[in-house]
Amino acid sequence: MNILQRYVSGEVLRAFLLSLLTMTAIFVLFMIAAEALRSRLLAPQDIAHLIPYVIPSTLPYTMPVSLLFAVTVVYGRIAGDNEIIAVKSAGLSVMTVIWPTLFLAIILSGFLLYVSRGWIPRSAHQAKLVLFKDLEDTFYKFLKRDREFNNPRWPFLIKVRDVEGKDMIDATFNKRAKNKDNSDTYSATICAKRAQLHFFEKEKLVRVHLDQAELQNYGPDDDVALINRNILEIPIPQDGQFNMEKSIQEYPNEEIEKELIKARQKIATDRKQQAITVGLQFAAGRLDDVKWTEVQRAFIEHTYWQSRVDQFETEKQLRTSMAFGSLLFVILGAPVGILFAKRDFLSAFMSCFVPIITLYYPLMLFGVNLGKEGSMEPTKALWIGNLVLAVLSVWVYPKIIKH
Repeated sequence: MNILQRYVSGEVLRAFLLSLLTMTAIFVLFMIAAEALRSRLLAPQDIAHLIPYVIPSTLPYTMPVSLLFAVTVVYGRIAGDNEIIAVKSAGLSVMTVIWPTLFLAIILSGFLLYVSRGWIPRSAHQAKLVLFKDLEDTFYKFLKRDREFNNPRWPFLIKVRDVEGKDMIDATFNKRAKNKDNSDTYSATICAKRAQLHFFEKEKLVRVHLDQAELQNYGPDDDVALINRNILEIPIPQDGQFNMEKSIQEYPNEEIEKELIKARQKIATDRKQQAITVGLQFAAGRLDDVKWTEVQRAFIEHTYWQSRVDQFETEKQLRTSMAFGSLLFVILGAPVGILFAKRDFLSAFMSCFVPIITLYYPLMLFGVNLGKEGSMEPTKALWIGNLVLAVLSVWVYPKIIKH
């Protein structure tokens, strides 16, 4: 019996590894090609550096499908070769050849859960850093692509006619300002025939060397001044460099827990403190002292922090749910492979894969939306798809027991 189980495990593992290698290569090429077309910033050396960090991000999608392919093909083949009938003739249950694959699936699901909690989000963040590892080079890539750099967190809107190497041709720097009604405007414009930027990350500063430049001030004097061979210093906004903030998918689980604690403390205290303050002012008859703008901000921030809690909780549950989904793919795929023994192996795989594509993943996306919007608890919303797979498995297994 041990020989039979080792044989089945070996066949499934071999098919799984081959399928995983193929699907990962396809996913990586697709993701990098899509990023290259979207951003138009990737040089060949960037792609080479990016690949090792993109591969982990594909595992939550490639591992479950590779497992499904492996079990449907292997069990379809051994059933088609009447090996299942031979096992039953020996007085053994059909589960004898399924248990080894289930144990393998449990191990792989545990591995996927482990890497989803730390390695995968860190790799996703490192992939972003590959694009922005050299701020000066990245800035020039943006400028060459868009002919402008319009980050609202930066004090200047920068436009150029062209970029030649590190030279900005016919550069214009519009200094941002605010009107009395808080609308956006510009307080000054610097026009230069040529300009060069140099980033000093330690000083959080950008120095712009200007050539044949003039300054136009907007105000009562409305004067123009020549500033040839002068240097314009632009502070780099903290946490505002080229959208370097982490997305929720880039947070490891330990950081998610810290963010959840912070958000829940804000929810529990900020609005309550504001309500108590206003209540005391009402009780004392000091209505003029009520700062309604702060009250409004407290309610807005409460909504923001509640949204953060929903998003982080959804991400946590999504990682666990998708890892457990790999096990359910195997639980469902093995009996389907046996039932389709007399058909080609592709039919068995597609018979499982098509319902999963049309049912499981849409339910998963539906659960993600429900969880992030706060319409349903993520602990329930993200497990709807897995529950459907479990129900289908319960319906299929009696059929193979009698097979």
